[in-house]
Amino acid sequence: VTLNARLQQGITLQGGTSTGRTSRDACDVLAKLPELANPEGVFEDEMLAAGPFCRQKEKFQTTFKFVSTYIIPRIDVQLSGTYQDLPGRPILANYVATTAEVRQSLGRDLAGGARNVTVGLVEPGTLLGDRVHQLDVRMGKILRSGGIRTTASLDIYNVFNVNPVRAYSSAFATWQRPQSILSPRFAKVVLQFDF
Repeated sequence: VTLNARLQQGITLQGGTSTGRTSRDACDVLAKLPELANPEGVFEDEMLAAGPFCRQKEKFQTTFKFVSTYIIPRIDVQLSGTYQDLPGRPILANYVATTAEVRQSLGRDLAGGARNVTVGLVEPGTLLGDRVHQLDVRMGKILRSGGIRTTASLDIYNVFNVNPVRAYSSAFATWQRPQSILSPRFAKVVLQFDF
């Protein structure tokens, strides 16, 4: 669903929302062609896990994005902002089992002389991180001289200074340790010439 409106006094609004989920099923393919899974048990096309996670159905994910602009008449000051509400990133959990550990349950060593195998402990798509609620704003002054239009503006990113995790460690020993977070609030001065 999208919205695009140009209101009186030069106000422009755009935005929308979308929702959906992804389903993947590689079980039949892997049953007939097990060689498509790499030694770690991961299907190389789309990284679909073999075994219990060869069939995945993610939760519904909804996003919201909006942008608004307004130029104050007579003084030519431009105000604009963007808002995003995005779903959290998937959280995975993987354990690297050695041949000795696998031998206890499997009764034999790993095929092909592999020393270890990565085992997924959490079904992909079932755990999600924090949602992102990000607001960015711009305030600018428009100057006109001859055939040149100059805009001097101040951009402020991540106004709320939120810090949701954007990537998590999936390794067993460091599970859910943040690997990256949303950049903190920062400002940028911009000078733009249009001729």
